[in-house]
Amino acid sequence: MIDTCPFEPNVLHAAESGSWSEALRAHTRSCEDCAAAADVASWMSDFASRDDREHILPDPSVLWLKAQLLGSSAAVERAALPITRSLIAAYLIIAAGWATLVTWKWSALVAWMNALNPGRLVANSAGPSGATTLSMTVLVTLVLLASATVMLAFHTILAEE
Repeated sequence: MIDTCPFEPNVLHAAESGSWSEALRAHTRSCEDCAAAADVASWMSDFASRDDREHILPDPSVLWLKAQLLGSSAAVERAALPITRSLIAAYLIIAAGWATLVTWKWSALVAWMNALNPGRLVANSAGPSGATTLSMTVLVTLVLLASATVMLAFHTILAEE
């Protein structure tokens, strides 16, 4: 059993090119499959040549370049992952240091801040008897934590640029 007529490719070619032979015209009138193929051949070739897509596909070389760039950016992200994790760990360590310092010496820090009040400085100008001081350990810890915080902030700001 043959599904298609053996002359159908010739009919399609003749319909597209417009070069009909008399024998092919006579066959088209007698064969329903070839007549149907001849009727839709011009419409199908017009339809196939139309470019009615919403988004025209980009050039394959552009797609290849984008794939290369995405691949390299993924490699950069994989390479930067340990650095990012160490930065997060540094932020957590510094935050824990500040939290420890503030909870450990809260009353001493409050007294020291109150002593730095300009009104109290004028009132206590007669003598250092009422002055509150921080221990050397607290001052060194305060300076180290402040320095580490500033360095980490500068590193974060400069690393983004």
